[in-house]
Amino acid sequence: MIAMLTTVSTGTLKQHISYVLCAVALGILTCSLMASPALSVSGQGVNAAAQPDGSDVWYLAEGSTAWGFSTWIAIANPNNSDVTAAVTYQTDTGPVSGGLFNLPATSQTIINPKEKVGERDFSTEVRCVEGEAIAVDRSMHWEPIPGHAYAMESHCSIGVNTPDTSWYLPEGSSNWGFECWLLIQNPNDQEATCTVTYMIENEDPQSRRKVIPKNSRKSYNMADDIGNKDASIKVESDVPVIPERAMYRNNKRCGHDSIGTNRVWRESFLAEGTTNYGFSTYVLIQNPNDVANSVTVTYLTNNGPVTHPESPIPMAANSRKTIRVNDFLKNTDFSTMVSGSYAVIAERAMYWDDGSGEAAHDSIGVRAGGMTNILPAGGVAGGGETYTLVANPNSVPVTVRVTYLTTLGTDNPSFTDVIPKQSRQTYTMSDTLTAGGGASIMVESLTTGPPKRPIICERAMYFNGKAGGHDSIGYIQEIVE
Repeated sequence: MIAMLTTVSTGTLKQHISYVLCAVALGILTCSLMASPALSVSGQGVNAAAQPDGSDVWYLAEGSTAWGFSTWIAIANPNNSDVTAAVTYQTDTGPVSGGLFNLPATSQTIINPKEKVGERDFSTEVRCVEGEAIAVDRSMHWEPIPGHAYAMESHCSIGVNTPDTSWYLPEGSSNWGFECWLLIQNPNDQEATCTVTYMIENEDPQSRRKVIPKNSRKSYNMADDIGNKDASIKVESDVPVIPERAMYRNNKRCGHDSIGTNRVWRESFLAEGTTNYGFSTYVLIQNPNDVANSVTVTYLTNNGPVTHPESPIPMAANSRKTIRVNDFLKNTDFSTMVSGSYAVIAERAMYWDDGSGEAAHDSIGVRAGGMTNILPAGGVAGGGETYTLVANPNSVPVTVRVTYLTTLGTDNPSFTDVIPKQSRQTYTMSDTLTAGGGASIMVESLTTGPPKRPIICERAMYFNGKAGGHDSIGYIQEIVE
């Protein structure tokens, strides 16, 4: 799939399906076990969109080894020396030590939480003991049709670097047959009292109070709070917390998940997107302001930028909009850029059906590009397909280098390419990682200027001939705004 950069506004549709990335598709090998301040959104409006900035500490609110789920933690070490990761799982009965893991230099490491927590729901904290930057994401897998591994499903999300007291999640629906779950991780030594506000499409917002015990995680079903609605979500807490949102449909035949954002800006970028190859793409836009917003959506295609025909899109205060891109842009790969007169947050969901049932994946947008992007999960084993989507939002061509960080961290293959201005390229891992197995992905912009020319990246994975799939942004080491 080849996509280009797009600006889109988010609206009403709710069809999210994410594929289960099997352990073998992740290229899982045995690991060696050793014994940003958010800006408030005011009545005057603010600028919005967010992404992990890179850190030695990562939090993953979602996670379960119960209910038929398996969970895998992928860690990328982009450093030129070995480091150690300390893992802690936060359960409904308190923290559980996950142990220490050696991360070889420039490598990918996969961890199975079930070895420590058994069958239960949990959140995860991963901390680099040496204080070096690492990147962490989490994949969850399940068989929606028991005994039929061909229909294996999964979803995946990058973690966040720090808890915060305000979070925004553009996507969310308990309509159209969806289950929508809000997961809130409280890593503090005191309980957290949260106000959850649902910004319902075409209705007034509704708020609910939630209390999360110390060092634990709680799950909340949107339908229990507001019934069958489409809604973006805002989480406000008296102590810093981390939320995620997971959605499932058709008895979990499909599902997807995403982190939220704790930062507000006027632009949001989404590297992946296509209305080709049987895919349907939706852009979900959240206006978190107490005032109306004017939103412009732009699609970056192989033939250059295309402005969404409804732009500028008026959005009421504290509201959400859904755009089904297929209704406006036919058989096209693209990236998306969403900009607002005030803060705006965007997310993108993609759906498809290979004949075995509908599947989907989803990702929140990023507020800006960066010079280096690290994407932890990736692999080509067991029939898995991994694609790296790289958008160039600049007015000039950009030279990029793509490096696959293998499980051993040695003989890592890499290549360079030139991406035309305001366009997107897609790179297939199996074209370069011919030995198979798993690998994290590092994408660098070599067009360092001055001025520096940042890029925007996502990673999409599919399994069993696209019977399932998932997608996520990565971590950006050097953001350029």
